[in-house]
Amino acid sequence: MLFDLRGKRKRVVQVSYVLLALLFVVGFLGFGIGVGGGPGGIFDALGIGNGSSNPGTSQFQDNVDAAQAKLAKNPNDTKALLKLAENEYLIGKTGVTQDQSTGQISISNDAHTDFGQAADAWSKYLKVNKGKPDTSVAAEMVYVYAFLNDAAGAIEAQRIVAENEPNSNTYGTLAQFQYLSGDIAAGDETSKKAVSLASGAQKKAIQKQLDQLRKQGLQVQKQQKQAKKAAGGASTTPGTNPLEAPFGGAAGAPTPTSP
Repeated sequence: MLFDLRGKRKRVVQVSYVLLALLFVVGFLGFGIGVGGGPGGIFDALGIGNGSSNPGTSQFQDNVDAAQAKLAKNPNDTKALLKLAENEYLIGKTGVTQDQSTGQISISNDAHTDFGQAADAWSKYLKVNKGKPDTSVAAEMVYVYAFLNDAAGAIEAQRIVAENEPNSNTYGTLAQFQYLSGDIAAGDETSKKAVSLASGAQKKAIQKQLDQLRKQGLQVQKQQKQAKKAAGGASTTPGTNPLEAPFGGAAGAPTPTSP
């Protein structure tokens, strides 16, 4: 439910998010979304680290409570829906940690719930909002959907960012998501847009990176076809299980464990 409140955050689910690490560390850094400094760069930029408490969490919860109070009176309050989506995301990311040596990501059960609440609020916001969607919150929802293993959601959130702030970085990142979800045709189309928006000196470098991402996307597409064949022809949809490797990749990831 959209307005549920959670209790203490104790239980943790660990899973090897191999492709998620690839998205955040390699692709995002390459397109200027993250910061440099090695494998932990993008997670450091997001405030995700070794699990230490965040002093702002109580304020985030206060903001959630305030937004819920407004939505109880008016479920279509777009400002309240935005505040709810953003602060559920901010609370959720405090429950995400990454082992800097192994790259393994740990996401608490409650953090996963928070991300789900953020996605619910964002989805409702998009339905009732009359103007252009909020770009800054859309950018945060990209991370929300990535942690929820929802490729389609991440792609659509990034599409909003790219359309509202068109440049080689935003469209390059959109192409990255499309390629790594196995949608090569869409990635090709978006890549052309990204390269066309790049400056003369950057065009070759961006094209080279996109070509590499395309190769990785072809591998994902191959894995999807193999999985479909192994399932007897049944359709396989990447991103349907939040505890599998994101975007349908990283076959053979270990089963999640609760310590």
